[in-house]
Amino acid sequence: MIGSTSCIYNVFVLAVASFLIPTDANGFRGNDILYGRIGTDITLMCNAANGRIVQWKVNGSLVVQTNSTKVQNGNLLLLMASLRVEGNYSCHGEAGEMLHSTQLKLGYPPSKPLVHCKAQNFYRIYCSLAKSHKEFFPTSYIATYRDPESNVWNCTSRVPSNICQIDNPELFSPTPYVINITAVNPVGHSTTLLQILTPDIVQPDPPSNVTAEPVFGSPRRIKVQWNYPLSWNPHFELKFIMEYKLQQSNFLSRMETIEKEETITDAITAQMYVIRVKAKDSLDFGKWSDWSSEVFVTTWTEIIPTIIPAFTMDYMDSHSQQTVFTSSPASIILDPDVLDKDAVILISIAILVGLLAITTVFVLWVRKKNQEAHEANILMKKTLPYF
Repeated sequence: MIGSTSCIYNVFVLAVASFLIPTDANGFRGNDILYGRIGTDITLMCNAANGRIVQWKVNGSLVVQTNSTKVQNGNLLLLMASLRVEGNYSCHGEAGEMLHSTQLKLGYPPSKPLVHCKAQNFYRIYCSLAKSHKEFFPTSYIATYRDPESNVWNCTSRVPSNICQIDNPELFSPTPYVINITAVNPVGHSTTLLQILTPDIVQPDPPSNVTAEPVFGSPRRIKVQWNYPLSWNPHFELKFIMEYKLQQSNFLSRMETIEKEETITDAITAQMYVIRVKAKDSLDFGKWSDWSSEVFVTTWTEIIPTIIPAFTMDYMDSHSQQTVFTSSPASIILDPDVLDKDAVILISIAILVGLLAITTVFVLWVRKKNQEAHEANILMKKTLPYF
């Protein structure tokens, strides 16, 4: 709440504004220009009339008197003036000589200034201004602020788009700063008062230098890194939200961290991901930053080498120019990453079975030969005579 000191502050600002606006809200005379407020009664003075009968012209044509347009004592009275009565007016004597001329411009008092304040860090507050609708007249602004100790200061700004800048504001004072922006034009003024506490409006810029790269040999991992915004003092710690998704999907995944890098561990092999990061004060003051620019990355994919048979060429008959190709054994890289594991197992089993079959046949052949030799020995013994 703004107390009695604030009331004095408001009176001070309005007093300053009163020097810049007309005492008569219906019309303000500049150099040969009369500014008037739409919807009010406007009086055009013929200073040289001196009680004489005069005629009024607008843009060179005689003014026709109606219920809303009257001549009184040589002056022209426009009732409930609208934009259609704008123009160059002049009053003339009976002989047609011009006695006085002026240009009439109509419009509205300035609209209430729309003020937005933001702190990119804890050391500076920026306030910017947006106009709520078209201004009919040139508008100037009075920008001041009151600090927590009730001192009133004129606003300064190094950036044209900002109307007020406060350097090194008090961080944790319970008393707010009060920003006072008063818009002034020739027919009126309008004021906006905005109370702000620095911790409530701090909003970092997006994280900078966001990068992402696949992890070699890990088709489901992506390493993401980023830095603090350049405008942020690293003495104040930030927390981050990293958001990622498949490029062709609307399903989002998020990770919150205080570190400046994270590793995605649930990615899908050989797919492109879209990643972005935003930041906020780690103690939860203020607002989240806008998102960083998106980065795109494809997860790591193993590249299996293609095995190409090697051929040798032999020219058998140079006269007939006939070329005969003889095929040499294919060069096969016996690498577990190249050969299929099931094929290796099948080949091993086949070789083992072949060796067992050969061994069995050899054993049977040896036994058969031994048996034949034994039978022949017995027959020989039976045929020998006994003495």
